[in-house]
Amino acid sequence: MSGFSGCECVSREYGFSYIHSVERSASRSVSHIDKDLFSVFMLLSGELDYIIEGKCLHIKPNDVVLVSNNELHHSIVKDGCECDYILLMLDLDFFIKNDCDDFAHMVFNRAMGSGNVIPAETVVSSGISDIFKRLDGYVRQTPVCLPVVKSVIIELLYNLDRQSAKGGKGGYQQKNVRQIIEYINNNLTEKLTLDDLAAKFFLTKQYLCKVFKAGTGITINKYISYKRVVLVRELYSKGASLSEACEKAGFNDYSAFYRAYSKIMNEPPRKSLSKIDF
Repeated sequence: MSGFSGCECVSREYGFSYIHSVERSASRSVSHIDKDLFSVFMLLSGELDYIIEGKCLHIKPNDVVLVSNNELHHSIVKDGCECDYILLMLDLDFFIKNDCDDFAHMVFNRAMGSGNVIPAETVVSSGISDIFKRLDGYVRQTPVCLPVVKSVIIELLYNLDRQSAKGGKGGYQQKNVRQIIEYINNNLTEKLTLDDLAAKFFLTKQYLCKVFKAGTGITINKYISYKRVVLVRELYSKGASLSEACEKAGFNDYSAFYRAYSKIMNEPPRKSLSKIDF
């Protein structure tokens, strides 16, 4: 993939989006969760930091980053860098529809905020980088043959899952932030106030907010809202009523859930949740 000529391929029918693009120096994305999507990011050149669940991962060329639908994340391009990258986003049901759920452990069985990176050495030696090259070549053809692209994506996922099971490189996360995140995710159904969290970790409320925002790029209250919305979607998809799901996820009432959901998902819950298959 020498030189650069960006490209994009999106297929709702096949359930994937492929982007090959460049981020300029010192750009920073907004912390977010990709609802109902699994993302595979490969850096081709440059250097950036990927912040996932408060953990800072220093990404270098040929590193591959895996991000599941419930992981809060954002990226920061290093000063003076220009990052050439590939981003593949898949609908979660891609694995089921294409009979490849046997190698979806990296999506559904990986612990949140861990095992997100397959290092460059492994990517190259295992042939994953070569698969990316073939995939990029097929996407650039005119017209794009979507069945062929889908087949290469399946081959890519198979190899990514095999390598992710072996464990990748970790990242840096401040101890306080890691402990706070773990506590929040283990107690989403409970009352979680800034005062309670500050007391729990023997911090002032001001320092708690400062260290969490610095480590994750998002406020504690917004992080809690994100995770509770994801939990409501999960409970609802398993058959709970919307009111039951809201209560179990820690929302005080439906109006609080409605405001949080609409703000995070950019659409009202009834419209979005009606798309979830049971």
